[in-house]
Amino acid sequence: MAIARKPNSKPKSPMDEAAADAFIAGAAKPKAEPIATEADEAGQGAEPRKSPVMLRFDRALLAKVDAAAKRRGISRSAWIQFTVSRALDAGEG
Repeated sequence: MAIARKPNSKPKSPMDEAAADAFIAGAAKPKAEPIATEADEAGQGAEPRKSPVMLRFDRALLAKVDAAAKRRGISRSAWIQFTVSRALDAGEG
């Protein structure tokens, strides 16, 4: 166990509540503006751009996917998306 200093036991002076309230009230409030997404621009509403999916892989194949993703320095999900996109752009499927 480490040895620590004894905390300062001097009582703190009472805080001026009015000064604290004035300080807090004087803080600028940020204007919250919604961030436009591609879905909004396309007229699709506020639906998320990506949908979660569940895939089942053979363990050996998954290990190869993980190794390929690691070589590129990206996540497994990003590698799968990249590879599928590349295959579809090449006319496969």
